[in-house]
Amino acid sequence: MAGGASCASACWCRVVDIPPALLERVPDHARDMACICHACVARERRREPKASLARPGESYFTDDGRFVFTARYHLRRGYCCGNGCRHCPYDATGRPRRDVVEALA
Repeated sequence: MAGGASCASACWCRVVDIPPALLERVPDHARDMACICHACVARERRREPKASLARPGESYFTDDGRFVFTARYHLRRGYCCGNGCRHCPYDATGRPRRDVVEALA
């Protein structure tokens, strides 16, 4: 599904950016047939020097001036930072919550 193949259900990989280095490691015969697990994406993202910047619509300021990232940004980043973010889409185990993924798909 990470390569764009169709699937009957919503999956977290549809709303997260899979690092190109991970996609390159998928053998040709498995492309569009195998998924890259969330743990691998999170591990690769943590190795990157800095999470990618928020895209338009992925952040906002609250009335009291606080800068907030949306759930879509957190999913695209690929892992939970553990800071208790307002829109954190990850459960206690660090896996994307299905209800959030389905809402964003």
